[in-house]
Amino acid sequence: MLLRLGLSLAFLVPFIYAITEIFDYNEAIDSTDISFADHRIKRDQEEAKWLPTFPPDYEVQDENKKETTELTYYNMTTLIPDKFDKYYMNMTEWLNTPDVIGQNQHDHLASAYRKAAGFKMRFEFPFYGHKLTNITIATGGFCYVGDQTHSWLAATQYIAPLMANFDTISNDSTIMFGDNGERLIVEWSNVKLRDDQDAGSFTFQLSLFKSGDIWFVYKNIPIPANNISDANHPCKIGVSDAYLFNHKVKLFEEATTAQSKRVIHEYHRITVPAEKVVSNGVVILKALPTCLQFTTCESCANSTLNFFTCSWCKPKDSEAGFCSDEDGLHRRRQEWVEGNCGREKAKICETATTKPSITTETTTKSGKHHPDAVIPLRDLDELDKTTSTQSPNTEEEKTGNGVMTFFVMLMFVIVLCACWVYYAFTNPYSMSGQLLIKYRPSKWRSPASQVRYSASVHM
Repeated sequence: MLLRLGLSLAFLVPFIYAITEIFDYNEAIDSTDISFADHRIKRDQEEAKWLPTFPPDYEVQDENKKETTELTYYNMTTLIPDKFDKYYMNMTEWLNTPDVIGQNQHDHLASAYRKAAGFKMRFEFPFYGHKLTNITIATGGFCYVGDQTHSWLAATQYIAPLMANFDTISNDSTIMFGDNGERLIVEWSNVKLRDDQDAGSFTFQLSLFKSGDIWFVYKNIPIPANNISDANHPCKIGVSDAYLFNHKVKLFEEATTAQSKRVIHEYHRITVPAEKVVSNGVVILKALPTCLQFTTCESCANSTLNFFTCSWCKPKDSEAGFCSDEDGLHRRRQEWVEGNCGREKAKICETATTKPSITTETTTKSGKHHPDAVIPLRDLDELDKTTSTQSPNTEEEKTGNGVMTFFVMLMFVIVLCACWVYYAFTNPYSMSGQLLIKYRPSKWRSPASQVRYSASVHM
């Protein structure tokens, strides 16, 4: 009995580690104080007064070029159907591999509609340069990759091979997933459109790699993606990312205090053309370098990326520095804006030793620059000259020079006082002599011993 119980626990341990949260994503989850930015339209219509901490508006960059092309964050490639077998993974065989952790049917996602389950990956997945370990698998044909769980999972921060109004009510419908430490595969198998059951069954896969690459692999797409309705559920294909910003808002002009308003701002998305979503089709998004991958000021300032100009941002003394693009469009935008990291700074890095932080950022603990400075690097030759001329014992030499100066000044004062006393002693009628006689050492004695108390008694 104990042996059977032990085997059961051993079987469940990987899934306890993997599944982190389950919920219905059509209900509000921790979202009472989170809203979504509607860019300029929403801000102009609201009567609330936005304080200067509100970041500049940027139109969402939506890249949906139809040809194989290099985009800002990913290189998108669409492959012809005869390449399908190379990219499709048989999930039954995959899950039977010893080093794979996953499930061929999750209880919360089975026979479900608008359900989602959190999954903890065994590797760090770079998404728009951010290292992620947690994703949320949804029945709607997508994965949510945001930090904050809320009711509008399909709005942004998603990876969607085919987001639509799917359910897993059918007996043969299932969502399978497996992770081998280098790659995560999620398959929506035989899922159907809730509002169009006659359309047929859809089967497609999503693969996430440790390198940051993303694969969309479509096994069976019974109808054109353009014909899928978005009346009851968003229909999206591609990826999107956003940042959370805590705004200070005055509800009315005369208010003395400001309230915090948490707003999610989408800053970039890639839309895969719907005509590329066909049976046996493959879409590959190859991750490109971003500024966030650099963990030191030197590597950041010396980087040469096609789409980004990187500079080092150190928001506060107590916070880790990090490498950012010049617009500060990433999930650390709150720190970038509040630290004034967008303003022009001297083209040098701090000379203090930099230390990588626990996450993808780098900490610069000391330096004389303003803590909010954006500090790119000087030319390496100039930096080498500067560092080579500085002796490692500079601080010790400064301390020694200070002590020597103090003793010289002290000796000078002592000699000067001795000369004055000698002059006053040998010239008693001079002003110095009279001053010395008046305040001679014999007068320094306290007269306390000569004090007498008297009292009178009236009868």
